[in-house]
Amino acid sequence: MKMRKFLFAVVTLMAFSFAGFSQEDPVDAPMFGTTRSLNAAYTHDFGEISGKTVQYQFKIVNDGKANMQITDIQIPEKVGVTMLTKNIAPGKEGVILVSVDPTVANQGDFKEKIVVKTEQSEMSVKTTKEITFTISGKVK
Repeated sequence: MKMRKFLFAVVTLMAFSFAGFSQEDPVDAPMFGTTRSLNAAYTHDFGEISGKTVQYQFKIVNDGKANMQITDIQIPEKVGVTMLTKNIAPGKEGVILVSVDPTVANQGDFKEKIVVKTEQSEMSVKTTKEITFTISGKVK
């Protein structure tokens, strides 16, 4: 009887362990019909910044079958963000231009997140997603 309880406990523990490992990490969640992951496309290191404003373009690809709209952008203080594309057609990409002005930003290391909220309707189902871009660098 004790052996049965022990084996049941071991099997249960293993089942929950495997279930935990099979969960998708949020950054690998499907993005409108495709899989995205946190990689160079979602991060940018400006390195050392001094003198003039630096810019970087982040791209958002619509792999879905319907238009994607950028509905909101959460912008950190002292970072400029320009939305070059608000509506992204299927199979196309949109661009978010990020600017850092060293005359306005605080001196020293920085790491900031820009959160872009998108919305897409496919077959009467509205889906909203957030894409987080990360910038870093050092203002001299």
